[in-house]
Amino acid sequence: MNAACFDLADLVLTRAGRTGSPAYRLEIPRLTVWPGARIGLVGESGIGKSTLLDILALIRRPDSLRHFQLSGRDIAQDLTRGRMRRLTRMRRRHISYILQDGGLLPYLSIGANARLARRLARSDQADGIENLAQTLGIASLLGKLPSALSGGQRQRAAVLRGLASGAQVILADEPTAALDSQNAGAAMRLLADLPRDRAVIVSSHQEALLTSCGFVLWRLVAQDRSAVATRVTLKIEAA
Repeated sequence: MNAACFDLADLVLTRAGRTGSPAYRLEIPRLTVWPGARIGLVGESGIGKSTLLDILALIRRPDSLRHFQLSGRDIAQDLTRGRMRRLTRMRRRHISYILQDGGLLPYLSIGANARLARRLARSDQADGIENLAQTLGIASLLGKLPSALSGGQRQRAAVLRGLASGAQVILADEPTAALDSQNAGAAMRLLADLPRDRAVIVSSHQEALLTSCGFVLWRLVAQDRSAVATRVTLKIEAA
């Protein structure tokens, strides 16, 4: 049987309260993601969706973590101790993270951004970048720099780059936030229709779109909320 993409236990991340805001404590007793999973990460604004994705993408250190396996390798100590070189190698090999702000290299064309992602991941996937771009409606923009694109076009370009790597795990933070309903639907369906050996975790406020594309909702909820602290945990909803 294939190893889980993610398997973690007893994750805790705390954040001191800002002026006028309570302290924040994220607690995840257990989280397991298998190949083929289609997960929609939902919850109110500021509840910690991006924070959890950052941890899964190996770019944010939790305060404590008893167990974290990525594709069969235990990296809990690497993550909690901030061993960035090891984490970078693991991320490039297994994870593609589509950021809400695009994260495109400004001096490379859209096509070059996607090809670079593929080279860094040492991907041998057969899907053509041009075909992916055609599905996203940006095939004519592959030769342009990010600065020449609108916000929605840059967001679709970020989705293209994320998919070009062929990573086993696709993480996407609000990938449809700047898109109209037609393009949002096309982007979400493209994520949902990826090969079934890949896991996809998408944070979004568009719950109806997630469920219509076959995503199971994982909801971050505030278990305790006071003027002093907010404790947040994860609730997995029925398919």
